[in-house]
Amino acid sequence: MRRAVLALTLLAACAHEPARLLADIEAGAGPSALKAATPAPRREDAAVPGTEADLYRPGTSARARIVLVPGLSEAGRRDARLVPLAESLARVGFLVLVPDLPAARRLSADASDAEAVAAAVQALPEGPGPAGIAAISYAAGPALLAALRPPVAARLDFIATLGAYHDTTAMLTYLVTGGHRAPGETAWRFGRPRPEALWLFVLANAAALPDARDVAWLRRVAEARLAGRPAPPPAAASAGARAVLALAEERDPEAVPRRIAALPGPLRTALDRLSLADAALGGLRVCAILVHGTADPVIPWTESVRLARALPRARLHLVPELDHVDPRGLAFAGRLALLQAAEDLLAARDGADPCGAR
Repeated sequence: MRRAVLALTLLAACAHEPARLLADIEAGAGPSALKAATPAPRREDAAVPGTEADLYRPGTSARARIVLVPGLSEAGRRDARLVPLAESLARVGFLVLVPDLPAARRLSADASDAEAVAAAVQALPEGPGPAGIAAISYAAGPALLAALRPPVAARLDFIATLGAYHDTTAMLTYLVTGGHRAPGETAWRFGRPRPEALWLFVLANAAALPDARDVAWLRRVAEARLAGRPAPPPAAASAGARAVLALAEERDPEAVPRRIAALPGPLRTALDRLSLADAALGGLRVCAILVHGTADPVIPWTESVRLARALPRARLHLVPELDHVDPRGLAFAGRLALLQAAEDLLAARDGADPCGAR
């Protein structure tokens, strides 16, 4: 009973602006109390070197600035799920800059997207208030790699991630086998990764292979598996392309590092460059607000646990039952965890330090 009373007290404490923000995010483009109480944001083209970007201006005075980094999506900054999120952030006083990530728009995972993130941070208007980055899923890698650059770090006051990863090997192990481990664990946990996420990853990385015939064959394999059809025969595929398929079809988590080591050099290099496991994260001094669902079928929650341990200053919010990025339909515990994360984000907007608040 006392625990329930405490939870209700915490929920009531968060239940004003953070709750309205969360409800607006859940509503997407639909009606909400926040929409009814605030003027609509204005979207305009923004000048960011090397890429296209949108700037969302609040209908009232801006209180802080944020670069919202999209994940893998051919629609990029205009993704139908991302636009309402940018508008929600603008409604609570953020000046929101959303850049396109060139590789992510090609559904390709590449560390070169850190260039677009860095350019967007540098292009943020001067003032008002603190400045930060919010990155979703795969985009957390390029965002954190960009934040490690001194000119970018000098402009940042906070970072927020949703469904982030730390190590590309661990991320792939989960995608292909469901196996994942928290720091210090030796026994494997097994989740239920989303099958289409694996084949979309194969599609995203096929372009790294040097032979166009291999790229075309792997794309046909991925598209067939996504559609539930048998894969085309490998007669015309090189050993490198067959190694990619062997990784995708591996089911033993202990064997994944060996499968990765057998990948073609360009693909191994791309994965190494995206990994944060060997990045100098200890040099990042801003507060990182990390949010991860315990039911994530794309990137396991253990990755954000590892990321929180690698960062000098982090606030980790594990959200019970949360899918990869969809906050709708959560039970009480999940909603409470998301409200606490929203409270941290709004505290950062107002110049407070969530990492030092508790």
